[in-house]
Parts: sequence; C-alpha cells; structure tokens
Amino acid sequence: MIFTSIAFLIFFIVLYSLVFLFKQNKARLLLLLLASYFFYGWWDYRFTLLLFSASFFAWILGAKMHQTKDAKLKKRYLTISVTISLSILAFFKYFNFFVESFYAAFSVEQSIFWDITLPVGISFYIFQVLSYNIDLYREKIEPTKSLLKFLLFVAFFPQLVAGPIVRASEFLPQLDKKVVLTRANFIVGSQLFLGGAIQKILFADTLRAYVDPVFAEPALYATSTLWLAMIAFAGQIFGDFAGYSLMAIGIARIFGFVLPENFRMPYISRSITEFWRRWHMSLSFWLRDYLYISLGGNRKGIKMTYVNLLITMTLGGLWHGASWNFVIWGVMHGLMLAIHKYWLECNISGVIRNRFSFGNQLVGWAITFLCVCLLWVPFRAETSQITVDYLSGLFIPQLGIMWYHTSSMVVMLIMSIWHILYLVRPSFVGQYPTENIFTVKHLYVLMMSVLLIIMYAPKEASPFVYFQF
Repeated sequence: MIFTSIAFLIFFIVLYSLVFLFKQNKARLLLLLLASYFFYGWWDYRFTLLLFSASFFAWILGAKMHQTKDAKLKKRYLTISVTISLSILAFFKYFNFFVESFYAAFSVEQSIFWDITLPVGISFYIFQVLSYNIDLYREKIEPTKSLLKFLLFVAFFPQLVAGPIVRASEFLPQLDKKVVLTRANFIVGSQLFLGGAIQKILFADTLRAYVDPVFAEPALYATSTLWLAMIAFAGQIFGDFAGYSLMAIGIARIFGFVLPENFRMPYISRSITEFWRRWHMSLSFWLRDYLYISLGGNRKGIKMTYVNLLITMTLGGLWHGASWNFVIWGVMHGLMLAIHKYWLECNISGVIRNRFSFGNQLVGWAITFLCVCLLWVPFRAETSQITVDYLSGLFIPQLGIMWYHTSSMVVMLIMSIWHILYLVRPSFVGQYPTENIFTVKHLYVLMMSVLLIIMYAPKEASPFVYFQF
C-alpha cells in the first residue's frame, strides 16, 4: 500500500473517521496501532509477527536494563538487545548476499541456497528499536511502561516502511499526550502531503521514465545522454525520497504527531559534510550518534577520526542494500568525508585562505554536486558491470542514442529553479506551512496541487525507491 494509491486513500479515510468517532485516548492509540499493523501487513501479513517480535524483545530488555543497578548486567542486557536486533536484520537482509559472495569468492557451485524474502522497511524499524535501548543504556531517556505505546512508536504507519527514522525521545513523549484531531493540523498536514505527492508523482516518476531505460543499457546511449540521465536520477531519488518523507510528515501531522525533518535542499550543499547534514537527516544523525560516536568519533586523534568516518559510511552504504555497489557507494562517501575533514584541518592551520569567498563556495558546490551525482551511478546500477559501463561512457566519449526526454528536462529545470529560489529566499520555498487558518490562498494551493497531479501524473505510479531498504 503506497501513499499515492487508491487503497491508501480508502485506508486513510476509514482510519481518520474511526479515530474521530472514538473519544477515549487509549482507544485512539489502539486504533492507530492496529491500523499500522494492517498497513504493514498489506505487503505480507507474515512479517507483522517479525515486527511485533523485534519490538517486544526490545521493550522487555529495555525494561530489564532500566531496573538493574548492576553495570555489568545492564551492559549484558544491551548486548543481548543489540545482538537480537542486528541478527534479525542480518538474516533477512544480508543472508543471500553473504552466501552469494561466498560462492563467488571460492568459485563454488550454489548447491544449497535459501532465497530469503526481504521484509519491507526492516532497516528503519530495527534502527528505531536499537536507538531506544542505546539511549536507555546511556540514560538519556526513561523507558515507557506501556507496551501499547512502545509498539506504536515502532510501527506508526506513516514512517514505518521508509522513515524518517524516529527516536524514542522525539516520539514517546507525544504518545503521553492526548491524541487530538484539529482543523489546524489537518490543514498543515494536507499541505505537506500534497507537497510531497507533487515531488513524488510529478517530479520523481517523470524522471524515472528517462532514467530507467538509460541505466538498463548504458552502452546503447551517447555520452551526453548518460550525463543527463545521471543528473536526472539525482533529481529522481531526491523527489522520490524527500516526497515520501514529506507525505509521512504530513500524514502524521494530520493525526497530531510531529515527525523530524528529513531533507533540507541537499543539492545546494557546498561540501560533502553539509550534504549529509541535509540528505536523509534522520539516518545521518543516527549514524553519527550511535555508530560514529560509539567508535570513538574524533576523540582518538585525527587518523582514527578518518578511520571512524570510513567505517561509519561503509556500514551506512551496506545498510542501504546487500550489494557490493552499496558498499562502494558508502566507502567513497566515507573517503570524501575524510578528505573534507583534512581540508578543514588544513584551513584551520592557515594553509587555505578565503574559505568563505564566493569563488570558493561555488567551487565547493560544483565539486560536491559532481561527486554526489557520480556516486549515484553505483547506487542506482543493478550490477557492477552496469556501473563500469556507465562510468566509462561518461568519461570516454561514445556514440549512441542521443535522447533528451522533454518532460524530464522540464522537471530538472523546475527543480533547479526551486533550489536557486531557496538560496535567494529560503522562507519562500524552504519552510513548512504552519498557518492554522484556512484562507482562499490555501484553497487555491490545494486545488492547484490536486489538478497538477491529475493532469500531469505518469500513467503508472512507481513504488518508492527506499521501500527496498
């Protein structure tokens, strides 16, 4: 069930009506929990048991961890919790990958092989239960005594399958308050949802029609087309994932919940460090707080800082998918972060001057955007061979099909203007709507959004890219 489907529209209307009719807070929480499990089970009902099990064990072990005063026992409970969570993730997400890699490395015929189905959104909810127990261990939060609230924290349907990754400190306090449906939240949430729908349906799905054929057989296309399709994919994945996040934030807001911002115009970044502060923010901050800092962060000298950055981003790449392409993508991002860190150290030492001049900022943006786009190639390519063919076609001029998909060119132009406007006047395009009154302006925006989606949406809406992670 995807947000842009008729099935979801019916699901939402029924759920909102039921929550409106039931006035008791516990009944409303229970309705949201049951709806979330129904939403998750729409893909494969069998995995609802896995979702419940991962949540239940994390809740039990979190309670045990909080109750004990013995430091060793407390650490043991954390170790058990982390081991269970990571074992679930490793088995379902990486079993096939490791078995295939083993057979390939030793040239062994695949005699025994289980084809493990990947549960949708498993990476997201496993990270949520991990953060809950790590925060408990660090004594940054208090445990929730309510199993109902904890299950809803993990399974809340707007962000369940593709984020944002929500932390207990952000969401559990909201569950301690009464669930209230207000006109103001409905207006703001609807605007957020439609904004995300435009990014997904009009931008991402339009660009997908250009990107998919080129990435399927890059050797057939001219170098100029490969460059344009690479940039188009940068726009597609941004519109797809940022659009999903915005829709999730909007749906949650309609029910009175606030989810964290997940994107902040990442393609205006002037360094790779800034890019990761703007792209998939809930993941990048999670990796920083629970992996990078746990490894030692920058507390063990500059060399270990580089190593920690590389390890963090390599595992971050593997988190995205069980493929060597994702590992390469993560390693390269780790190397770029280390290089930027070294550049900053040189600047502090006075080697590099005028860091904030317009020229340096422009060069920084150009290098960052180029590197990010080039690394989208292994991220998008289905095989290592396609990655090699695509990258070689970018830098070794080749003749072939010269294709300039008109609709995609228009979308890319619009997205470029959108980012430029954000630089010039951030408040005009970069802030979430917060007005709690419904004016003629709101009505116009809503009607135009719906009209644009109806008139220009591609005939076949595609699943969200990050559902596979």
